[in-house]
Amino acid sequence: MLYSSCKAPLLNVIENKIGIELAKKIEIDDAHDLTEEYLLDQIHPKQNIFKQKFSKPKGPANRGARRLLKTQNEDD
Repeated sequence: MLYSSCKAPLLNVIENKIGIELAKKIEIDDAHDLTEEYLLDQIHPKQNIFKQKFSKPKGPANRGARRLLKTQNEDD
């Protein structure tokens, strides 16, 4: 756990002086929130494994029976 005033200098030393690139940074409010399950979920999220496909939208509502169109006779 770090104070917010120490975070930026520590990250600067880790990335610039030591040369370790930090790919992900997480922040928690309580030490009890930091569990093995939480860390594994942050590294390998479960939500991306089973991505729902886009469901096809419903077609237009039925607007009644088809109407017959009156055609002009060729003799007219």
